[in-house]
Amino acid sequence: MKKLVLFDFDGTLADTSEGIINSHKYAHKMMGREIPSDEVLYSVIGGPLLQTYMNRFGFNENEAIEAVKYYREFYAKQGINEAKLYPGIKDLLITLKQNCIFAGVATLKAEKFAKIMSENLGIAEYFSVIHGIDANDKSSKADIIKRCLEDTGTNFSDALMVGDSIHDYNGAQEAGVDFAGVIYGFGFTGRNHGNNLNIFNSPAELQDFILKSCN
Repeated sequence: MKKLVLFDFDGTLADTSEGIINSHKYAHKMMGREIPSDEVLYSVIGGPLLQTYMNRFGFNENEAIEAVKYYREFYAKQGINEAKLYPGIKDLLITLKQNCIFAGVATLKAEKFAKIMSENLGIAEYFSVIHGIDANDKSSKADIIKRCLEDTGTNFSDALMVGDSIHDYNGAQEAGVDFAGVIYGFGFTGRNHGNNLNIFNSPAELQDFILKSCN
């Protein structure tokens, strides 16, 4: 029985692509860099920001730290409001609560943004725990998942991580929890990860799976 279902935020609970892409554009502009295409920016959604600026955009560490500050400066003012829940997500969360299944958020988004956006989107009340990346951008996805488990007193075997990206999959693997992938989000396809993954096209399909897993 899964007692705690952890959700990624970007691409799993909400379509946050507009705010994220606009924030990346602002950061590149402020750093005097050429702005990548929307296709490139879309492809990095869900990843840790500091590593993204270093590994994907070619910034050195100090430049990446500065770029992330610009990114979050814009996100706090505008990007945080450029998000919408995927159809069926609120119904899913309501159903989990009605069935006494705990829910939480484990995201590589800044924790303060995840909490504010959960409130703004009207879903904060359905989560027992919300954790995001630390102030120094050093936490891995597995670290964040483990914090959620510790705060809720949940065993690894009683948790399920739901996400739309390779970062979610790898984090679940490292943390030792089961994983369910959704493909309505930003990038997870399940390719090259074996044939035994649970992959879902919609929140309704995911809901059915969770309810069956808890019976």
